[in-house]
Amino acid sequence: MEKHAIRGLTLSLSLLLVMMLIPNRGFAGSLIFDTRGYASGQLSKLSRERTFSSAVVGEVFLGNESASFISIGNQPPGLVNNPWRFCIDEDEYEELEELLGRNIVIKYKMPRRSSLLNCSAKHELLEIYPVIKDQTLDETQFVGDIRTFAQEVSYGVEFGRITNAIKNKNRSRSYFMTLQVGNNGNRFRHFVTDDPETYEFAVASLRMAAKVRIHFSDRLSTRTIYGATVRSFISEIEIVE
Repeated sequence: MEKHAIRGLTLSLSLLLVMMLIPNRGFAGSLIFDTRGYASGQLSKLSRERTFSSAVVGEVFLGNESASFISIGNQPPGLVNNPWRFCIDEDEYEELEELLGRNIVIKYKMPRRSSLLNCSAKHELLEIYPVIKDQTLDETQFVGDIRTFAQEVSYGVEFGRITNAIKNKNRSRSYFMTLQVGNNGNRFRHFVTDDPETYEFAVASLRMAAKVRIHFSDRLSTRTIYGATVRSFISEIEIVE
């Protein structure tokens, strides 16, 4: 009887430990696999994949005159690597081929629908259209809220183009943005915001490929899934052209 009791206690403790770990894993997964967003850059490549279902993989070089890189820092891993890759059904290949070499905006989501599960790219394309450079906004400056109470360690401003805007649908919504620093090149900086209106203004800037100044506040982060100890929160976005 004692052996059975000890086994039962051991099993109960093991199950309790697993249940304690599951929420953290779920949170991590939701950051990576339950998102919608936008990406902007030059459509550089299309390729047909012959797996269990036919799909087209597209590649976009983010921003203006950028090169390949693997993202590190305070972004969910794999979301903003360059070139940025997406999936779409094969019957839309010809429509996309006309946009090769052009600066485009992509609206996308994760996870992909079931018919694209075998595609090698993580993102499913929802919409694609050329950059709207002649568009004008009623406001060219937006001051948002920083709702975190985390300690500020520094603050500043950075200039460039917003190339990626991500909205995570988890228990508490969070938003990530990537800025190509300067007029072109391969230096990128990642930002976060907890203000949905700041995110919407960033998307509007991205769709225009507008040059912006981002005012930010670096805050200590005590619990992140991707190893960062400091996160750069956006306090203000200015369109400068």
